Amino acid sequence: MLNLSPDLAKKLEGIGNELKAIYADSTNEKEIIRQKLRDSGTYFRQMKSLSTRTLSNWLNGREIAGVDGSVNQTKGQPPHLLYLFQALAKTISGYECRESDVYTPLLDTKEEIEQEKQPMKWRSHLLAKIELEVAKRLIEEKDVGFLMMDGALYHYRIDAPEEWESLRLLALEKDVLLVGVSEEITTENLIKLPAFKDHARKPHTYDRDLLFGKLNRGEMIHLEDIQQKAGLSSSWMRPSSAPSITGFDLLIEQSEKRDLVSDLLYTLTPKDGRGIPFWLDHVDRDVRVTDRLVEALVEQYIDPEIKQRLFIQKRQDRPY
Repeated sequence: MLNLSPDLAKKLEGIGNELKAIYADSTNEKEIIRQKLRDSGTYFRQMKSLSTRTLSNWLNGREIAGVDGSVNQTKGQPPHLLYLFQALAKTISGYECRESDVYTPLLDTKEEIEQEKQPMKWRSHLLAKIELEVAKRLIEEKDVGFLMMDGALYHYRIDAPEEWESLRLLALEKDVLLVGVSEEITTENLIKLPAFKDHARKPHTYDRDLLFGKLNRGEMIHLEDIQQKAGLSSSWMRPSSAPSITGFDLLIEQSEKRDLVSDLLYTLTPKDGRGIPFWLDHVDRDVRVTDRLVEALVEQYIDPEIKQRLFIQKRQDRPY
């Protein structure tokens, strides 16, 4: 039996009721939202699942690949932390490029500390950098036709601009369809449209929440007014039975291939899955830096005295 304060369940139920009152949909909410999308000039499209022959003919010997990265850290508080990074670019045929890195704030210089270097930004930079490096190496070493990145392409432009520009130019040079696939969509763009102004009264009006369950299975939509910025063009889709939306973005220079990209993603996504192409999930599992892996690497490669002195918290010695 859980040892909880007696009024915790009551407070939690109260919060649940408040959230339901604010965010729950009415019975005809789906059609209301879809009509507002139409009024806003939304492009609707039913995606097609490509046959093996059609896919093979389009690829013409080129490969499909996915890129993902992972970061994990030792338990503790800054600066007594070790961050372990790993990135993987891998084709469906099994060819792969890997890159890794390690970072600890304990080795920051005095100048870096005085400049108030932010750990989260540095962490995002290192992870994006090695993901872009393995993506570029894969394109240079293999004839890739379709390259999926885990997450929106826009964040690479922010977190590692030089490496991003290098990959972008290479993808255009080699005619590689470069696509970012996002499951965590935190934009609030729909409420900028006149048709959705009433929804702005909610405390948080994320696009993913407004569109939850509103697209038909296999449907893709694009709104030019709010889904184009910084040389990228974005779209939303529902490629599986899951009611949540998946986002994808591509280079503006390749935006005329949006329909093809959506069909490729739809073809590669399990129809009863969570809405992410199976190969990206495969790469994610293959590259993940788990807690067990962090512990094993620290145990093997860090001097026991240094480990005890710098990376072990007293709370870890608790007998429970």
